[in-house]
Amino acid sequence: MKPITESPAQQFVRSLTTALATIRLYDANHPQVVNLCRQAMDQLRQQFLDTDNVTLKIINDKLVFQDVRLTDNLSVERLLRAMHAHDLSFIMLDARVGLEDLVQMAEKLSRDSRQVTAQPLLPNDTIVYGNVAIRRPAQKAAPSAASDFQAVADENLDKFMDIYSSIGHGKKIHATGLGEIVQQFVSVFHDQQNVMLALAPIRSMDEYLYTHSTNICLLNLAQARLLGIDGQMLNDIGIAAMLHDAGKMFIPAEVLNKQGKLDDREWELMRSHPRLGAQYLLNCPGIPRLAVVTAYEHHIGYDGTGYPVSFRKLNPCSYMTSISDIYDALRTRRTYKEPLSFDQIKSIMSDSAGKALHPHLTHSFLTALSKLEQ
Repeated sequence: MKPITESPAQQFVRSLTTALATIRLYDANHPQVVNLCRQAMDQLRQQFLDTDNVTLKIINDKLVFQDVRLTDNLSVERLLRAMHAHDLSFIMLDARVGLEDLVQMAEKLSRDSRQVTAQPLLPNDTIVYGNVAIRRPAQKAAPSAASDFQAVADENLDKFMDIYSSIGHGKKIHATGLGEIVQQFVSVFHDQQNVMLALAPIRSMDEYLYTHSTNICLLNLAQARLLGIDGQMLNDIGIAAMLHDAGKMFIPAEVLNKQGKLDDREWELMRSHPRLGAQYLLNCPGIPRLAVVTAYEHHIGYDGTGYPVSFRKLNPCSYMTSISDIYDALRTRRTYKEPLSFDQIKSIMSDSAGKALHPHLTHSFLTALSKLEQ
């Protein structure tokens, strides 16, 4: 992961929103929630040296801490979403605020939209919640497939990031949380006439590994539905896609995030991530064996090239994941490259069909995308 070089205010927001994600996975009494809120308290105390209170406020859809606009990143976006869900434009914290108060605030902000209505936020002696913003008129346009999928992706991003964080710390994960995310994506599929519209909400974020894995899930589910796959197999394919890069959590950050060419030692480390991911997933309860196989095989080409070395026919899910992986890498903007056009991507992938990529699956994928582009 990228090293954190942020102001105390930015670090406070990061610690707080990570606590929200942990509460959604477990509960407010989880030790990690208390630890994260303690970190947030340490960062907050630095702001109380010259004032009796600090205020988080939303101005023109931007998060402002005291009078300083915070740099846009995923943590800031997550706190903005939580505040919008509770119809808040500001949160004021008194210098007397304690750890227990902060944990209670995190628990309140973590509630979903149904809980918000049933349990409105109430101020206490150290935290005041309010809204002085001008309400915008509600949009009456019917939601598109893109907005449906984006809503599901946004709703589950915190949960997915926490799962990947657990992988990075070597903790065993369970399939339940991932299965719920995939089921929500699948349920949206059933509500849409055109399965390939699922590709519309794919977008780029700073946290590339998380976003990339979500994108591969959407792309694999779309491919699987084109092949007529449904039921438990469809769910397992989605979980396998979301975990295909789990092994990268065990690669040193300086190697994973290096923008230049990898040297021989770094390349060997990078090539080890399929094996490391498969070994890790093999020991996690409830994880489908398909996820283990896909994590190991997704960099092996149709023609046997790639890594690790393989002398047998691969699982179809591995072929689908390779196709999705290459497509998403080519069409995503990174700090060191611009995204390619669809025509460029189509040309590259067509040339690889029958070589690194499965020919029939690649043709089906590109045909569906061509129709979507038109």
